[in-house]
Amino acid sequence: MPARPEALTRTLVSRIDALCTAAAVLGAACLAGLFLLILSEVLARNLLGQSLAFSWDFAAYGMGCCFFLSAANTMKNSGHVRVTVLFELLPPGPARIAEGVACVLGMLVSLALVYALGDMAWLSYVRGSTAASVVKTPLWIPQSLMTLGALVFVLALVAQFLRVLLGEGHVDRPDIEDAL
Repeated sequence: MPARPEALTRTLVSRIDALCTAAAVLGAACLAGLFLLILSEVLARNLLGQSLAFSWDFAAYGMGCCFFLSAANTMKNSGHVRVTVLFELLPPGPARIAEGVACVLGMLVSLALVYALGDMAWLSYVRGSTAASVVKTPLWIPQSLMTLGALVFVLALVAQFLRVLLGEGHVDRPDIEDAL
């Protein structure tokens, strides 16, 4: 007997959620590395009287990667800032439709971001672009990680849209106020 569409949808949402968690772990690793880098910079300046040549570049890469890689998991856990006044004013059916529309619009904007970041990373790779700093970091590496994070965010929006279709969106959850 073939699997029911609802079961397949729940499996897909579950796999996307796992991917969001994995991206968040990578984002947390970037944050931990950023902390160690800044700590090393502070110690080097105060104890050795000189700066680490690569610290500012790597700090910027780490922040970008941390932001993009963590966005999907934040979405999954209802951690993004939401304007709920519309959902509170609408009856459940129209509120669910509004949430679905918001997911689709978010996907479109995020797909444009994925395209732009991916194109930038690809051009950096093809051109052999490196940072203007002493370290000469190949720019496609941090740009690719940011692209990956943005892509996982798109998938998180897909999962949220599927949750709305299953009747499990933010509007349908009475506990959502605790997360907001």
